[in-house]
Amino acid sequence: MSDDESSDGMEDLKALMAIYKQHDESQEEKPQSAKDEVETGYVEVPMEKVIFGDKQTFLSNLAKSVGKKRQKDKEESDADEDDDDKADLAKKPKAAWHDSDDEELEVGEVKRQTRHTGPLNHLRMDKSYKEYLTARFQRTVNQPKWATLKPKKENSESEDSEDEALLKTVGFIDHKAKTRELRAKSIFFKRVKDLNRATYSEGVINSVQFHPTSTAALVAGESYLATIYSVDGQKNEKLHNIRFPKFAITCARITPCGTKAFFGAMQRHYYSYDLLEAKATKLKMPSNINTSHKFEVSPCGKYIVTMGVFGNIHVFTTNSNELLHTFHQEGQLRGMSWTADSKRIICSGSSCNVNVLSMRELRIEHTFIDDGCINGRAIALSPNQQMLATGSNEGVVNIYDYENIYKSAAPQPEKRFMNLQTAIAELKFNPTSELLAMGSRLVPNALKLAHFPSATIYSNFPGQQEDVGYVNTMAFSPGSGYFAIGCKGKKAPLFRLKHFKHY
Repeated sequence: MSDDESSDGMEDLKALMAIYKQHDESQEEKPQSAKDEVETGYVEVPMEKVIFGDKQTFLSNLAKSVGKKRQKDKEESDADEDDDDKADLAKKPKAAWHDSDDEELEVGEVKRQTRHTGPLNHLRMDKSYKEYLTARFQRTVNQPKWATLKPKKENSESEDSEDEALLKTVGFIDHKAKTRELRAKSIFFKRVKDLNRATYSEGVINSVQFHPTSTAALVAGESYLATIYSVDGQKNEKLHNIRFPKFAITCARITPCGTKAFFGAMQRHYYSYDLLEAKATKLKMPSNINTSHKFEVSPCGKYIVTMGVFGNIHVFTTNSNELLHTFHQEGQLRGMSWTADSKRIICSGSSCNVNVLSMRELRIEHTFIDDGCINGRAIALSPNQQMLATGSNEGVVNIYDYENIYKSAAPQPEKRFMNLQTAIAELKFNPTSELLAMGSRLVPNALKLAHFPSATIYSNFPGQQEDVGYVNTMAFSPGSGYFAIGCKGKKAPLFRLKHFKHY
């Protein structure tokens, strides 16, 4: 019973007490009638007494009823809460085991300041260590699809599809949640621990690549060593290292399926490494190919295109190591990029020409002049197949509309970046095609990051205080959460791009 109901009951009780009092006074004023009633054996009982009983009995019964009602309401509310708790527990899966230390252990008992981590002022030391690890895992990796406990039923899926179709027909309702756009001009980032901080043993780093399906990265250099590290930004522990005797690695690529890796050098053979079985296979280059120091694996994983001499471009298979075709272009090959369907290869050379090679027709399909370029150095095609970036020996980066390059032999670029003044060594788009990284290896800290579609350079990246050294190569993680750099020195700097929530 609520407080309002109890107050109303007290007012009614006071009114009844007043009625009883008036009735008693009236009985005292008429003693003769009462005497007559006793004599006749008939006593007149008031109607309210018949209904409610004696006033003392009424008051006691009322108090009891109020107390019982309150007790009953309390018991019902407690029972409802217990039912809700039981329902919530029924929805949650039971743990395979329970460790009391998981609940009692705090961050301050585990995390300690070291010469690698530095001060830990950004951490709450009184927070549960279990909650800290859970939040960190979800922020970095997110929950995998196979870990979903209750997949949607067919009925719910049909209802969702019907709702989706209905919302699509209503023009003024935005049925899709708007994603937060990457801001221009300044980017939020953090310099985390070097990717290879566990060993620093690769020598001059010529290749850095993130694994396409797991939180790991491959770092290879000229000290005959390639290492696989786990990527978390804090420890970056070493998972596995691969040593190739007398084989100074100049290029390393992981296949799109993530099961194999290829390693090349200035020699007539290369290595294929099975990441599942941890087995390396030495393969000779097909035909008269003299070197494998620079190559690219196709998105389908079936072909490898490698740089030859005197303008030769060789394409061979990954499975049988068979030479498919050799293209010839004017000028030495400098940069190459596959299209997403693996049907074309876009190449830039030591001249001002950019060639489009057709894998279907096995010929040069189209050639155009890179505007303002004298000697080409690097080239990159965005993952969304909309932008083509070319870098020249003069430090100029041109951005073309990919569809427009086939309409003219001298297309005009949509944007020119002249922020670097030395030869462009590497161009790399992130997986969402929102960022373009450009670097040069001739001067230290020659690194810029461009934003699209605004086509502006981030003024705060990498920052004046950050020393990234001489840039040899660059790589973005599959979710664009991390950005790694390979330098001429022994370090592989790693940045956390905060806009992208996951690895």
